[in-house]
Amino acid sequence: EDPGVRARSCNLLGNMCRHSGYFYEAFVTHGTLDALIERCADTDRTTRKFACFAIGNAGFHSDVLYRQLRSAIPPLVALLADEEDKTRANAAAALGNLVRNSAALCGDLVNAKALEALMELATSPTAVAEA
Repeated sequence: EDPGVRARSCNLLGNMCRHSGYFYEAFVTHGTLDALIERCADTDRTTRKFACFAIGNAGFHSDVLYRQLRSAIPPLVALLADEEDKTRANAAAALGNLVRNSAALCGDLVNAKALEALMELATSPTAVAEA
């Protein structure tokens, strides 16, 4: 597969959820969320970036998909250490969206050590140097 096609597909899926939750049910029906979560480990950095973007938007408008997005937490936490700035930013935003509409996934975030990883990202000397 062409990594450009994977990246653009993830971007499109993210944009489909950007302004409403209209496509949320279709994402569940077609297994889209599992595919996006798998793309978080893609060898292509752009694909990883847009997979985070899409997952974040899948959790933005409501908590309807939180149960299905639970398995996205460990890969998103891992991507907080990605080499790409925008991927780290998208992973952090996606994690934030997973607690935006309900507390259902708070325990999962704690168990995955998301808080520690986010604090490290926010306070690391590299973060200051890049700002």
